[in-house]
Amino acid sequence: MNEKEEFFVSEDPSPSSRPPKKRGFLGHFGLMMLLGLVVLIIGLLVIDMTNTGGALKKSLIGMLGGEAEKEVIVEKEIVEKEVEVPVEKVVEKVVEKIVEVEVKPPMPSSYVSWRKIDTAELWSGIPVETKVVAVEGDTATKVREADESYQIEMTLKLTVPKPNESVEELSAINENLPKMLPDLATLVDKSRVSPFYHYLYELKTERLQQKITRIDQLLSRHNFYDCETVLETTHPDTGRKLLLVQGEMDVVTDGSDGDRWPQLDDYISMSQFYQPFTSYGWGKRSSTPNPLLERWETKLAEYEKEFAIPGLSIERNRYLRSNIETLKAEISDMKARSYLIAEADPFFVLPLSFLGRTDENEHAPSIGDYGVIIYGDQVYPAIAGDAGPSWKFGEASLRVAKQLNEKATPYNRPVSDLEVTYLIFPGTRDAKKGPPNLEAWHARCSELLEEIGGLGEGYTLHEWEDLIAKKNAEQEAAAAAEAAAEAEAEAPEDPPAQEKPAESPGEEAP
Repeated sequence: MNEKEEFFVSEDPSPSSRPPKKRGFLGHFGLMMLLGLVVLIIGLLVIDMTNTGGALKKSLIGMLGGEAEKEVIVEKEIVEKEVEVPVEKVVEKVVEKIVEVEVKPPMPSSYVSWRKIDTAELWSGIPVETKVVAVEGDTATKVREADESYQIEMTLKLTVPKPNESVEELSAINENLPKMLPDLATLVDKSRVSPFYHYLYELKTERLQQKITRIDQLLSRHNFYDCETVLETTHPDTGRKLLLVQGEMDVVTDGSDGDRWPQLDDYISMSQFYQPFTSYGWGKRSSTPNPLLERWETKLAEYEKEFAIPGLSIERNRYLRSNIETLKAEISDMKARSYLIAEADPFFVLPLSFLGRTDENEHAPSIGDYGVIIYGDQVYPAIAGDAGPSWKFGEASLRVAKQLNEKATPYNRPVSDLEVTYLIFPGTRDAKKGPPNLEAWHARCSELLEEIGGLGEGYTLHEWEDLIAKKNAEQEAAAAAEAAAEAEAEAPEDPPAQEKPAESPGEEAP
């Protein structure tokens, strides 16, 4: 078979036997275009299924010569409603923060002299100025052994007052004095400043010196200047001696008497500072014990029981022994004597420094001497009933204090200023002491006032009411009323009266 024949015979050969065709450049390009078209179609489908990519979709369709999809706009009516929504107003405040940075001064390279002065005031009203002065000395090993290298120098500056010596100065304290005491000018003209005045302030000053290292125990300014004057005088016509003192008035609440007042006011007697004694006392008149005797005996038993315990310190033994001896003496005195009662009896207090001087000074007062207390336009009779601290003047019983000032209490003085005048008559005490007789005291003080010129017109001597007699009368009346009420309750009741039978009409009475 020729070549041409062979060609036609093999025109439809089986695929397995068909020889592979050779593709040219155009064949390959067409295949690539087909694949790109497929990818593009898939991309358009994916883009169409999403809400995004609209612009891209349109661009691609336009590139391929297709007609762009028209955009349909649907207008929707939007109804706006006004809704009030609370809005919190936020205010931003800018706070400036100041940060202090401590700048430490440079440390000294050598010794720097140091001095400082401070001023203060103590509870007692005394101003204090302190000075700290530092100087450079030798080495610490040497100066620590020298007393002068580390010490305190204390200087108390004190002004001692001069006493009043004239009618004008006395009247400045109480303007009523010249009219109240017609012979005051004569008495003052014959007077001299008493040594008791100078001695009183000497003792005050000495006490300050003793307590100078215990400034918490120094006398207050008020208590240091508690006496204005002490004058000694004698009336030229009668020879009556007089000690005139001006000062303040503090309160005394001491004293007890089982005979007159078996039950004391607890407000006073239960105080730990209350004392059952006064310097003025007399022999008991009844078997009724002192109302504070039981308390003293209980305290003595406690001390004696403790004192019997072996092994106590020397200091404690000394303390107990001293108190046991004191309590025994006081108990013995309480069983034998009675005393003034500050709540009921009018009396004033003398400093211990004024007592026991009768041999050296004819104007020296004694316990029991009569006197009068002048305050404002009032004159009160009293006696010197108790002794107080040697460096203090101006105290009186609670009875007197309340008369001068109703607000006075055991803890509240009636008069703080130096406005009280005390007229003390030395050598006038009774030869025999006894319970207060207020009427007799009034009469005696009236006589003594007459001996120094009497009282001026319009002024009278106060008459004290006997509070103890009044209280006893009230208690007796209350007891009598209670007994009468009990008797009435126990009395048998009267039988009821029998009624008389009524008369029949027309019937004659027998």
